Amino acid sequence: MKKYLNIIILSSLFSIGFEAINIFNSPSDLALSGAGVASRELIYNSPAVPKVSSPNLSFSTNRWLQNFTGNSFAFSSGRYRFRFNSIGVDDINVYDDIPSESPLDVISSHYLAFGLSKSYTLNNYILGVGSNIQYTQLFTENKFAISFDLGLKKNISDKIRAGILIENLSSDNIDLPLNSTVGLSIYSKKIQTEILFDYNYSTIHNNGLHLGVINKNKYLTLNFGYSLYESRTTMSSGIKFTIKEKYKFIYSILSLENSNLGLSHYFGLEISI
Repeated sequence: MKKYLNIIILSSLFSIGFEAINIFNSPSDLALSGAGVASRELIYNSPAVPKVSSPNLSFSTNRWLQNFTGNSFAFSSGRYRFRFNSIGVDDINVYDDIPSESPLDVISSHYLAFGLSKSYTLNNYILGVGSNIQYTQLFTENKFAISFDLGLKKNISDKIRAGILIENLSSDNIDLPLNSTVGLSIYSKKIQTEILFDYNYSTIHNNGLHLGVINKNKYLTLNFGYSLYESRTTMSSGIKFTIKEKYKFIYSILSLENSNLGLSHYFGLEISI
């Protein structure tokens, strides 16, 4: 008996298999369309981050395209970083090839990831190593994988920083999507703005470019992002409010161009302990 799903998952976006790794996992990541492997501002998009002066907690909830929803939690202290991400959908209706009012079944699909990383400083270099445990429940199939990330940043000058990130290195016999990125950060202290340029190669989307802008003031931070691949283009933005230098409220939004899949929304809270 031939069956089909009543939502589009693969043709226009991603599956919720291990390809969900490529879904943005924090409000800042989404607001910049994934740009920023060399950023001096971001602390959760690469294991190569400088030592934080005080512990930081981050919580977020998101509504992804096509009614996928998820949550994330991250904690950073010193040179260590822990993060948890989840995304999924619970109401996928399955129909026969003959139209009917009632579905044959209602199924779900979910992705979970736990990650721990540590960074090291060597002269003008910051090296980061991360490990991840990943689980995917794709309809009736369950899979686990262990993977590793490597990040490297170098301070070229007070204004320029370069970065490299390799994600999902694994010896498991599972088709994890491998991502390799090189990036550049240019910072202007006068206008308190960081401009980000990234080139990424993904085994899912092949070659792509990411651009991002971070404008940070005492109480307000504005983010803008853009990514371009042959298979997809995104535009995004985000805003962060800082209250008493301890609490930060974040909202981000992303549009997948030339699609009817709707918008993605992320709401987040960061707390400096």
